[in-house]
Amino acid sequence: MLLKLLFMTMLLGTCGIAFWKGRNSEKWTAVLLLSAAVASWVFETRHFYGTETGILIIDLMLLAYLLVLALQSDRFWPLWAAAFQVVGTSIHLASIVDSTIWPAAYATAQVFWAYPVLLALGVGTWLEARYRAW
Repeated sequence: MLLKLLFMTMLLGTCGIAFWKGRNSEKWTAVLLLSAAVASWVFETRHFYGTETGILIIDLMLLAYLLVLALQSDRFWPLWAAAFQVVGTSIHLASIVDSTIWPAAYATAQVFWAYPVLLALGVGTWLEARYRAW
């Protein structure tokens, strides 16, 4: 419960900063991260035995957006966010290849990689706002 509260606080704080200080790419990323978080909570089965197919689809769609953004953007944070999302999505692929992965490890790895994506957005928004202030 405490970890969910921490994630919600970080998610809402980071997305709030992106809406307040960010440009269009930061705002769209915040919308998609919020949508992905809500959709993940709706589709998660909470047992983590086998691949979480619904969350895999959500993560793949978010990854596609972040990759396109990273290729089109003139900023560095989308590259970092896309890289972290690649690692997070590869956790699902590992569970497809090896279905004997310990469920707690799968769940932890799946949740862990959302934090660096948020961190990339937050730091990128902060640096962009700071740069524009000059």
